[in-house]
Amino acid sequence: MAEYLQARPEGEEHRIVDPTGRTLVHHEPQPGSFSGRPEIDRSALRDLLLDSLPGDTVVWRHRLVAATPRPDGGWELTFHGGHRTGCDILIGADGARSIVRSLLTDVQLSYVATLVELNIEDVNRRHPDLAELVGPGNLWCVGVNQILAAQRLGDGNLRVGISLRADDRPIDTYRSKRALLDMFGGWDPRLTALIEAGDSAPTPRPIEAMPTGTRWSSRPGVTLIGDAAHLMPPVGEGANQAMLDAAELAGRLAVNPADPDSAIRTYEEAMFNRIHPIAEMSARVPAMMLSPTAAEDIIRFFSARPAEPASAD
Repeated sequence: MAEYLQARPEGEEHRIVDPTGRTLVHHEPQPGSFSGRPEIDRSALRDLLLDSLPGDTVVWRHRLVAATPRPDGGWELTFHGGHRTGCDILIGADGARSIVRSLLTDVQLSYVATLVELNIEDVNRRHPDLAELVGPGNLWCVGVNQILAAQRLGDGNLRVGISLRADDRPIDTYRSKRALLDMFGGWDPRLTALIEAGDSAPTPRPIEAMPTGTRWSSRPGVTLIGDAAHLMPPVGEGANQAMLDAAELAGRLAVNPADPDSAIRTYEEAMFNRIHPIAEMSARVPAMMLSPTAAEDIIRFFSARPAEPASAD
């Protein structure tokens, strides 16, 4: 029961507004309803997964820098600092800039947007007006080529995210609150208060993606899951698909332990087919929301499909 209590079905509520604060879309789940897609803080989910494993399963502070095939099969792994070990099956779950990915494909990442994050602590007590503005779920404020968003977290904090179209400005441009507020000049002050209330300096990072439809030829003893396999813009599917990758790959290997390469091939083919439409959607949503006609496009998008949560933690 404790595991369920970490989930927040009320976090599925989301509202999308324009720079004046006018509501464009409002999805509010019915009290007591459960659609199967509740929110859960990433840190809480990580702890639930880690706590289910023996204590020495995960070895921290070992950043992989190279993987080379062994003559007798399997892989020799080299970590930052010089530590080495070997494995029979190598599963690359090493994220956007995966070292393991290069063993299977030379696909290049593309820069699609800039995301700037801030955090507002103890929002109910310290900023009750912002707590009411955001509600229990997500708020997206959509302008021309820019988004100001906020998400309620289970610990009482707000995560604020600013999404901007990819450009040539240095990343440090976005480390100043003043510079960010200037970018949102003319917006309703109730919305830009989300920037002003940030408790730390803004943290910017480039958002990159792999080309939609990326595949590779299966190679014995190695495969990929999560962002290493299908890096997409963050619109709520990345963590979900990574966990599904892991579960499906584990299931294939458990069913066919005597022939792991066949299990990997079967997993990869199913994963490629599953991910393709999700990657297309994940590319389409930010392109739509970071456009000059975002408001009209969003109303049309949500009118044509069942309501879904605005994002996943």
